[in-house]
Amino acid sequence: MELSDIIDQAKITAGVESDRAFAKHLKVSHGTVSNWRVGRVLPDAVSCERLAGLTGIPLAKVLGIVGEARAISREEKAVWRKLAASAVAVILMFTSSANFAVHAETSSITAKNASYVN
Repeated sequence: MELSDIIDQAKITAGVESDRAFAKHLKVSHGTVSNWRVGRVLPDAVSCERLAGLTGIPLAKVLGIVGEARAISREEKAVWRKLAASAVAVILMFTSSANFAVHAETSSITAKNASYVN
């Protein structure tokens, strides 16, 4: 995933079709969004948070993608890529744990209800 993909996804969520309308939605200039798209300038942390909020992508992943784009050396790019990947891993672990807890609670309630019937 690249920054332009995040911008496109955020535009859909915001319900706008053009970069100009999206810039207005974010309260930034059209040039700012255009520069983000081509990598001339990259979003700051506050703008990354807005993009994450619109897309549902974890903020750490958005920051990792932007950090990787900003990085110069191959090693620095690798660090940012790891940050983005670890954000996804943490979310998956949390989601799996939460789903397991809900399933366990539902099973417990079902078992209690069954014992009342018998």
